[in-house]
Amino acid sequence: MGDHALVGRARWGTPLRVLLLTAAAFLSLGWMQKAQCLRSPVGGGAAAAGGVDWSGNRQFTSACYSDTVSLFSARGLDQLAFPYLHSWQEAGQTRYMEYPVLTGLFQWFAAVLARPVGAGWRALGLPGAADVAVYFGVSALFLAAAWMAAVGLTGLLARRRVWDAVLMAASPLIIVHAFTNFDTLSVLAAVAGLWLWSRNKPAGAGVALAVGVALKLWPVFIAGAIVLLCLRARAYGALVRFGVAAVIAWLLVNVPIMVVAPAGWAEFFRMNSARGLEGSTLYAVAEHIAGPRSWLSTHVLQGSPAVLNAIGLLLLGVCLAALAYLVLSAEKQPRLAQVAFLAVLAFLVTNKVWSPQYSLWLLPLLVLALPRWRLVFGWAAVEAVYWYLRMWQFLPPKQAAPNYLVDTVTVLRIGLLLWMAGVVLRQIRSGWDEVRAAHDGADPLAGPLDGHRRYGGDRRGGALGSGRMGVHNKGQDATDRGAEQTHTTATPTGDPGV
Repeated sequence: MGDHALVGRARWGTPLRVLLLTAAAFLSLGWMQKAQCLRSPVGGGAAAAGGVDWSGNRQFTSACYSDTVSLFSARGLDQLAFPYLHSWQEAGQTRYMEYPVLTGLFQWFAAVLARPVGAGWRALGLPGAADVAVYFGVSALFLAAAWMAAVGLTGLLARRRVWDAVLMAASPLIIVHAFTNFDTLSVLAAVAGLWLWSRNKPAGAGVALAVGVALKLWPVFIAGAIVLLCLRARAYGALVRFGVAAVIAWLLVNVPIMVVAPAGWAEFFRMNSARGLEGSTLYAVAEHIAGPRSWLSTHVLQGSPAVLNAIGLLLLGVCLAALAYLVLSAEKQPRLAQVAFLAVLAFLVTNKVWSPQYSLWLLPLLVLALPRWRLVFGWAAVEAVYWYLRMWQFLPPKQAAPNYLVDTVTVLRIGLLLWMAGVVLRQIRSGWDEVRAAHDGADPLAGPLDGHRRYGGDRRGGALGSGRMGVHNKGQDATDRGAEQTHTTATPTGDPGV
């Protein structure tokens, strides 16, 4: 910064506001991408999915499919049936809502709220809209608000590299997946957990990540990254506060449903253990290469789900064990975002299910772990194209996208992520990257770990782990922290109020 630089003087166009406006623009594109699936039948056309026109496989040819629409009537939400108590018969089995507790309750809450909204819509004499379209609109409002809040928090977490959050606000993934499912809610919870941790609030971070796990399972791997780094840094006090708060919050959310509807609560775990592989995974690629009648396909990939579950757990365990060894043996304490990204990616790559919208989980982690614009934007563009290919794969056989085409892009998208993981691994081993360089060698997400550098930091010496000092001393630590705070105060991106 120059001595006469005017920073933080903008009356309106602050970085945070520009990021939120950009996110809103891309969310509006996401709404238009799904709008084809909200049309009411015209001229007696075929109606599907609770009153909207999905004739001619519109949901696949337009790639506008959304679980929000298809689950409205399939899960009894059109009748305001309470999740986890409502059941139905499917293939000779009693089925319940298959989502974790808070996601199921969110769907029910949106359905309840859609009733008066729909009544007001009709009272105003506006063009007719199916009940499911109104429900989609209500859900989308909350999902969009969650994503915008997550973008804002990510911008604050990026601090001196605030504009890296454009990778999240203007991602092509938002256009195709913001309203495909309910993942933006768990993304907000995960980012809120990271933000609270960075603000030295381990108990608050535990509560936020517990809420995230009650929405979707994946934030548990971010919690695991925090635990691993705390063990390395010997930050036992912060670890205890984080863990106790997380467990209590998770129990408070889940126990009431476990008691009232134990079978409905357990459906999430039962379904995920019993389901087969999903077509967006490397397992599906292996099946197509081996052939449907091969031993690999019949006995492993399409055989008993228990076999595939065991393989996935084994591979995940190996990946996480390797990650733990890397974190504990690295010369310099890895950044939290780096470890969280690698942990979540390990889960996605080894899991038998990778619904395309799951890639939203990686966006904030990539912004904070590897903010390389061309690489991240390129991967997100491939993911957006991949959504159309996957949807076209569900068309009748003579119209569907061929397996070899979808499999090629599957390998490409996962290959790009593995390439980025390799870059992150190299940065962890070297102990230096562009984010550290922008923050005087420190981890902007370190939070409670920042005071434990003498244990978990640079084992070769150096107050901030940058190798600038051959001997560690507390006085230099204080000097460096003071300089860092001065720089942060002078930089508008370090101010949460901007």
